Amino acid sequence: MTVDVTVEELEQDPYPIYARLRHDEPVAFVPAVGLWLVTRWQDLVDAAEDPARFPAALPGSPLDRTCGGPTVLTVDGDEQTRLREPMERTLRPRQIERTAPDIVETIASELLDVFAADGEADLMDAYCEPLAVLSLARAIGLPEDLDAPTLRRWFHDIAGGTSNYEGDPEKQRIADATAAEVDDVLRPRLERLLAQPDGSMLSDMLHAQDGDLDARMRGFMPTLKLALIGGLQEPAHGLGSTIVGLLEHPDQLAAVRAAPQTLIRRAVDEGLRWVSPIGTQGRVAGRDATLSGVTIPPGEAVGLMIPSANRDEEIWGDTADAFDTLRARHANAAFGFGPHFCVGHQLARIQMRTGLRLLLNRFPGLELDPRHPPAFRGWEYRGPAALPARW
Repeated sequence: MTVDVTVEELEQDPYPIYARLRHDEPVAFVPAVGLWLVTRWQDLVDAAEDPARFPAALPGSPLDRTCGGPTVLTVDGDEQTRLREPMERTLRPRQIERTAPDIVETIASELLDVFAADGEADLMDAYCEPLAVLSLARAIGLPEDLDAPTLRRWFHDIAGGTSNYEGDPEKQRIADATAAEVDDVLRPRLERLLAQPDGSMLSDMLHAQDGDLDARMRGFMPTLKLALIGGLQEPAHGLGSTIVGLLEHPDQLAAVRAAPQTLIRRAVDEGLRWVSPIGTQGRVAGRDATLSGVTIPPGEAVGLMIPSANRDEEIWGDTADAFDTLRARHANAAFGFGPHFCVGHQLARIQMRTGLRLLLNRFPGLELDPRHPPAFRGWEYRGPAALPARW
């Protein structure tokens, strides 16, 4: 039940490892990350939807450690509802469909204007990541003077800590310093919002807590930092992966261009499935924590491996590893399972769909740069490290 896999092997490409585990050891302990990895689709569903057997309070959670306390992902029941509800006021699908499309389209168009005449760009650096962070900031009420480089740095630094299952002290030092910076930068705005709430998600999260400003920040800032991570990772890296998938398959790209009203949605969903931006839903083994005939000892840390579920051959067939916009429709696991399904899923989809539509409209001759193929990296957060393209 113990598998000798290194963090570097996971970072380089976890998919062959997950395929082997699904086949031979679908529930296995990996000492390098201190987790029992659960890799089959049905096992993930069973665990994620059963908080009695698999509570969310992951022991030694690098997410809680880095964000400064429990988040909406690491609590269950009433406490999860209390943290999630003020986010849902802004992010529930019907509400975000009214407010986000214009925001995302404006920012995407402005970004494209900057580099359109250059004929080439690293789309992760110039487009996907700035689009994700700037539209998230606008949608949830962060200070308007926060720029894309700052927001991207916040993500990358904090993400290094939240994925630090191996306990690398340097990663943690950087993450802790940046997490403290987020508190310091946002504090003046939070002071104003405490006196004058404005109906933004940031304001609602603040006012859902009790006590003075310090007590309120201790209560909701861990979850806000989680939102900053997911709000870049899922739409930015999901969009980047979708772009790579389409540009590597000209026939699918042509089909999407010919029928954008229907196929852009399908392309985005397939990109999220093909290379899942988020790697793990963390859990702890409770009593009777048995999956695929393996009983995990109580109190052990469990990783529900979303990318593995999204390529499980039992669900996706023999072409599970392929990018195929036209495959048979099936819900994917990119935003998680069960009560902890990502609250920002609809915003992420709007960001990706809008970003892809405007990019393809602006550059009819868009192609990958053959001199610099896109390179993917990461296991807890995965996407193109760079995406050189030309038109």
